[in-house]
Amino acid sequence: MSKNNLKLLLLCLAVLILPIALAFLTRPMIAPSLLWTAPHDLDATLFWTLRLPRQVLAVLIGAALSLSGVSFQSILRNPLADPYILGVSGGAALGYVLAVALGLPLFFQPIAGFALALTCLLGLYRLASSEGVLATLNLLLIGVIFNSFSFAIILVINALANFGQAHQILNLLLGSLDAYAWPRVALMAVFTIASGVILFSRADRLNALSLGDEEAFHLGVNVEREKRLVFILTSLLVGASVSLCGLIGFVGLFVPHLTRLLVGADHRRLLPAAALFGGLFLSMSDFLACHLLSWDTLHTTLPVGVITALIGAPIFVWMVRRNASGRLL
Repeated sequence: MSKNNLKLLLLCLAVLILPIALAFLTRPMIAPSLLWTAPHDLDATLFWTLRLPRQVLAVLIGAALSLSGVSFQSILRNPLADPYILGVSGGAALGYVLAVALGLPLFFQPIAGFALALTCLLGLYRLASSEGVLATLNLLLIGVIFNSFSFAIILVINALANFGQAHQILNLLLGSLDAYAWPRVALMAVFTIASGVILFSRADRLNALSLGDEEAFHLGVNVEREKRLVFILTSLLVGASVSLCGLIGFVGLFVPHLTRLLVGADHRRLLPAAALFGGLFLSMSDFLACHLLSWDTLHTTLPVGVITALIGAPIFVWMVRRNASGRLL
């Protein structure tokens, strides 16, 4: 077995073991034996209905954001490409807020987030293109501006919303994994697994696109069709993630770079490794968020988006400084 395959195997085992262990270790701790010795006990019910679905959701959201980051960075060939920079998150958040403000059912909220994320991304893609050629720098700049514009609209809607809707919008902006009911977990699992499988099936094409559009074209890749497909899938992942758990930044930005250092740039290994690593990172970040300020005198928890930013930003800066040329790809 090659070293990279061994690393993938270890990541798989870690994803299977660590989130379950963290569900037991969350205060107050639960003894694993309680699940079969007293399956109807309150602690056992707490484990199955609250702690385990929260950890599973963390893994799914982390995987979705990491897959999006890998895909964007590959097709745009830019280390700063990230759904939270390109404007996708702004569109997804605005779609979710509009669904909340209009009182749409729970099932339609991620659909609204996906629909507006995709619409905004395709619009930004067209604005940043000149004579059919995408200018990556223009896309990044327009994406940043659009994000600011989207959040301004969100704040206007928040000011006009009732108390319950305003609370939902606040959770969206902070980023939280409190939406851990099993139906929501199942919904996110469908989006993440389906999109991940399709992206993995296009791994060879993503390898070609990461070389550049002209090189990919000479290798027989339909460049524009593949880019559109990636944009649709990543919009689906980000739209569902934002609609369920709000804005959790930096996962899709630095996890792909760390994963490249771990398993290389071949997307046949990079995509599954990034999904696993991103899931592990968000699971551990949520565990820290629940415990970092939960001392006896505080009795509070941090939003998980705060932890990912506090960890992700310094790591990303260190990675940029570590590379002598200043490039990460």
